[in-house]
Amino acid sequence: MNMNTVSLRLLIGITSLMVLPALAATESKGPTIKKCQDAAGRWHYGDSASEACAQSKISVMSQQGLTKKEIAAPLSQADLKRREEQEEEEQKAKEQAKQDELLLATYANEADITYIRDRKLAQVESAIRASLDTLNPLRATLGRLEAQAAAEQKAGGVSEQTTKALEQTRQQIAKHESVIAQKRQEQEQIRQRADNELARYRALKSRPAAQKTAAPAAR
Repeated sequence: MNMNTVSLRLLIGITSLMVLPALAATESKGPTIKKCQDAAGRWHYGDSASEACAQSKISVMSQQGLTKKEIAAPLSQADLKRREEQEEEEQKAKEQAKQDELLLATYANEADITYIRDRKLAQVESAIRASLDTLNPLRATLGRLEAQAAAEQKAGGVSEQTTKALEQTRQQIAKHESVIAQKRQEQEQIRQRADNELARYRALKSRPAAQKTAAPAAR
């Protein structure tokens, strides 16, 4: 092989290395064809994706028919719903993990839960007794005012003063009765919350050691 042949081959190789990237760049920037298949199975080709392929995968091809990229089909309503449900479940799991961690950090043992519950119940009961201490005299006062109003009615008519006193006393009684009802409901909520915490605390403490170790990693 003489020197002229070697030089010619070398020149061809260098030229090819220069031309190929240029062709590739031209190929990537050149016009493309959108290819897709509609729900009925018909294929569509064009400069832009056919409206019939709104729910289908779209292939972007070069003029030479080479696939450059694919655009995934949009999620269906069923897929979107499943994804939403999955995200909700994941969020609930995260929130539950946080609550579990806080529960275990708050109470050293089951007795702590019942102790806190009983202390809260006692505080609310104290507020109820305070309202009862005011309510019982008000009820006695109301009884006297009602008797007085009955007597005045027989004598010709209930006075404005008695009528006003009756109205005010009844309003005060209704106010304290409402407070007591709310406090009783608060006590029931405290009991229910403590029962739930106790049940969850026992469940967490009874889990196998492997699950307890793996739980923080899931967050």
